[in-house]
Amino acid sequence: MTAQTFKPSSARRPRSRSRKRPEQKFQPEHKWLVWEILFKLGLNGIFVVVSIMAIARLLPHQQTQQAKLNEIQMQVEETEARVKQLRSDFHRSFDPSQSRKIMEELSPRHDPQQRKIILTEPKAP
Repeated sequence: MTAQTFKPSSARRPRSRSRKRPEQKFQPEHKWLVWEILFKLGLNGIFVVVSIMAIARLLPHQQTQQAKLNEIQMQVEETEARVKQLRSDFHRSFDPSQSRKIMEELSPRHDPQQRKIILTEPKAP
Protein backbone atom coordinates (compact mmCIF):
# COMPACT_ATOMS: atom_id res chain seq x y z
CA MET A 1 0.00 0.00 0.00
CA THR A 2 1.23 3.27 -0.94
CA ALA A 3 0.38 6.44 0.82
CA GLN A 4 -1.82 8.70 -1.17
CA THR A 5 -1.97 12.38 -0.63
CA PHE A 6 -5.26 14.15 -0.59
CA LYS A 7 -5.67 16.57 -3.40
CA PRO A 8 -8.70 18.71 -3.68
CA SER A 9 -10.62 18.23 -6.81
CA SER A 10 -10.26 21.16 -9.13
CA ALA A 11 -13.48 20.24 -10.86
CA ARG A 12 -15.52 21.34 -7.88
CA ARG A 13 -16.22 24.97 -7.57
CA PRO A 14 -16.39 26.48 -4.12
CA ARG A 15 -19.81 27.63 -3.20
CA SER A 16 -20.26 31.24 -3.65
CA ARG A 17 -21.66 33.06 -0.73
CA SER A 18 -23.06 35.69 -2.89
CA ARG A 19 -26.56 34.40 -2.32
CA LYS A 20 -28.24 36.89 -0.14
CA ARG A 21 -31.36 36.26 1.79
CA PRO A 22 -34.09 38.62 0.96
CA GLU A 23 -34.19 41.27 3.65
CA GLN A 24 -37.31 41.12 5.67
CA LYS A 25 -38.46 44.54 6.61
CA PHE A 26 -41.03 45.07 9.28
CA GLN A 27 -44.27 46.17 7.95
CA PRO A 28 -45.63 49.31 9.59
CA GLU A 29 -48.31 47.38 11.49
CA HIS A 30 -45.65 45.07 12.94
CA LYS A 31 -43.61 48.05 14.14
CA TRP A 32 -46.63 49.34 16.03
CA LEU A 33 -47.18 45.94 17.61
CA VAL A 34 -43.56 45.83 18.75
CA TRP A 35 -43.80 49.34 20.21
CA GLU A 36 -47.11 48.49 21.89
CA ILE A 37 -45.64 45.36 23.50
CA LEU A 38 -42.54 47.25 24.66
CA PHE A 39 -44.72 50.02 26.09
CA LYS A 40 -46.88 47.51 27.98
CA LEU A 41 -43.82 45.71 29.36
CA GLY A 42 -42.25 49.00 30.45
CA LEU A 43 -45.46 50.16 32.09
CA ASN A 44 -45.90 46.85 33.90
CA GLY A 45 -42.28 47.07 35.06
CA ILE A 46 -42.95 50.53 36.47
CA PHE A 47 -46.05 49.18 38.25
CA VAL A 48 -44.00 46.36 39.78
CA VAL A 49 -41.31 48.74 41.04
CA VAL A 50 -43.88 51.15 42.51
CA SER A 51 -45.75 48.25 44.15
CA ILE A 52 -42.57 46.90 45.74
CA MET A 53 -41.67 50.36 47.02
CA ALA A 54 -45.16 50.81 48.50
CA ILE A 55 -44.98 47.44 50.24
CA ALA A 56 -41.52 48.28 51.59
CA ARG A 57 -42.85 51.55 53.04
CA LEU A 58 -45.98 49.95 54.51
CA LEU A 59 -44.30 46.92 56.10
CA PRO A 60 -42.87 48.76 59.18
CA HIS A 61 -46.24 50.46 59.72
CA GLN A 62 -48.00 47.09 59.57
CA GLN A 63 -45.57 45.57 62.08
CA THR A 64 -46.14 48.49 64.47
CA GLN A 65 -49.90 48.10 64.16
CA GLN A 66 -49.60 44.34 64.76
CA ALA A 67 -47.61 44.96 67.97
CA LYS A 68 -50.23 47.46 69.18
CA LEU A 69 -53.00 44.98 68.36
CA ASN A 70 -51.27 42.23 70.38
CA GLU A 71 -50.91 44.60 73.35
CA ILE A 72 -54.57 45.61 73.17
CA GLN A 73 -55.64 41.95 72.95
CA MET A 74 -53.69 41.17 76.13
CA GLN A 75 -55.35 44.11 77.89
CA VAL A 76 -58.77 42.93 76.72
CA GLU A 77 -58.10 39.44 78.11
CA GLU A 78 -57.05 40.89 81.47
CA THR A 79 -60.11 43.15 81.56
CA GLU A 80 -62.42 40.26 80.68
CA ALA A 81 -61.00 38.22 83.57
CA ARG A 82 -61.52 41.18 85.93
CA VAL A 83 -65.10 41.71 84.68
CA LYS A 84 -65.83 38.02 85.20
CA GLN A 85 -64.56 38.23 88.79
CA LEU A 86 -66.56 41.42 89.49
CA ARG A 87 -69.74 39.88 88.06
CA SER A 88 -69.40 36.81 90.24
CA ASP A 89 -68.87 39.06 93.29
CA PHE A 90 -71.86 41.17 92.28
CA HIS A 91 -74.16 38.16 91.89
CA ARG A 92 -72.89 36.74 95.18
CA SER A 93 -73.65 40.05 96.94
CA PHE A 94 -77.30 39.96 95.90
CA ASP A 95 -77.84 36.27 96.51
CA PRO A 96 -80.31 35.97 99.43
CA SER A 97 -78.96 32.61 100.53
CA GLN A 98 -75.50 34.06 101.08
CA SER A 99 -76.44 37.43 102.59
CA ARG A 100 -75.71 36.31 106.18
CA LYS A 101 -72.31 34.95 105.19
CA ILE A 102 -71.41 38.17 103.37
CA MET A 103 -72.46 40.30 106.37
CA GLU A 104 -70.20 38.21 108.60
CA GLU A 105 -67.29 38.67 106.20
CA LEU A 106 -67.74 42.43 106.00
CA SER A 107 -68.39 43.21 109.67
CA PRO A 108 -66.35 42.44 112.74
CA ARG A 109 -69.46 41.19 114.54
CA HIS A 110 -70.35 37.51 114.61
CA ASP A 111 -73.55 35.60 114.93
CA PRO A 112 -74.43 35.22 118.61
CA GLN A 113 -75.16 31.55 118.18
CA GLN A 114 -71.79 30.93 116.65
CA ARG A 115 -69.25 29.45 119.01
CA LYS A 116 -65.71 30.60 119.00
CA ILE A 117 -63.04 27.99 118.69
CA ILE A 118 -59.70 28.79 120.20
CA LEU A 119 -56.79 26.56 119.40
CA THR A 120 -54.15 26.12 122.09
CA GLU A 121 -50.86 24.39 122.23
CA PRO A 122 -50.91 21.11 124.16
CA LYS A 123 -48.98 21.21 127.39
CA ALA A 124 -45.78 19.23 127.48
CA PRO A 125 -45.80 16.31 130.01
